[in-house]
Amino acid sequence: MRALPAQADGLATRNLAFLAVATAVASWGASSVAIKLTSTTGFVTSFYRLWFAIPLLWSIALLVPGMRPRMTAGWLTACCVGGGLFGIHQVFFFNSLKMTSVANVTIIGAVQPALVLLLAGRLFGESVTARGLFWAIVAFVGTTLVVAGSAGLPGWSPVGDVLAVANLLAFTAYFLASKQIRTTVAAFEYVVGMTTVAGVVILMFCLLTGQDLGAPVGRDWLIFAFLAMVPGTLGHFLTNWAHEHTPAFVMSIMFLAVPVLASVGAAVLLGEALRAGHLIGGTIVLVAISRVVGSMHEEAGTELAEGAAQTDAP
Repeated sequence: MRALPAQADGLATRNLAFLAVATAVASWGASSVAIKLTSTTGFVTSFYRLWFAIPLLWSIALLVPGMRPRMTAGWLTACCVGGGLFGIHQVFFFNSLKMTSVANVTIIGAVQPALVLLLAGRLFGESVTARGLFWAIVAFVGTTLVVAGSAGLPGWSPVGDVLAVANLLAFTAYFLASKQIRTTVAAFEYVVGMTTVAGVVILMFCLLTGQDLGAPVGRDWLIFAFLAMVPGTLGHFLTNWAHEHTPAFVMSIMFLAVPVLASVGAAVLLGEALRAGHLIGGTIVLVAISRVVGSMHEEAGTELAEGAAQTDAP
């Protein structure tokens, strides 16, 4: 039997999308630690993370032929929605990281797949197999173990945890809105507009709260550049491109690796305690993620084989 070229190309694109999301996840795990290392407030860090990226993004947009005509009124409306939600997420995320532990913030955010599971079917017509749902529950149990391992550790803050919960809701809204927007707006154009709108939102918050934008010193500037270029621009471009080729539920499951990577990084670079619960829970999360992604590969392989069989039938 032979596979249709279009089906083979589709499988290759799906594999590439998985790789794109994995790269973004790795960069986001590193970003949580980097944010904690800055000497400035969450608002100031978020401001520079966005405004270091905006000039670069617009330079590319203005230089690439054919991109500007696609920046229509519909593009602007979509970017205002996505960028507004992303800006709110930035407010909660950066400030929660400054107030409580990296592990708590990133692990509370790991509840996202449960929210996506409730909404993705209704919004995008996605189906989740019993096997995928089982491993999603296992992954959630793993994150719960990591949370339990953080209980009573120095650096914990109830206010910070509340902000982390607010961040969870804001990022989930941004994630789902972006998947919908990507059906009509190309990935790079969306990242340009969304980042710009989010930058304006953060600027307004900085002005309203009287932030000192001249506060950064020394290594802060290098961290801002890293946050803007790698997890900020590259990470969000990769995930927004992958939206078109990867189910929302699978992407959100892969995001569960972020708290594991962030917790290990915080232990090594920030001296945050890493208990047995972190190690056991983190291992469970990674295994569960691999099983969810593996099940998607098997589904794709089955579809490919069925398509080939139908093609060769007389």
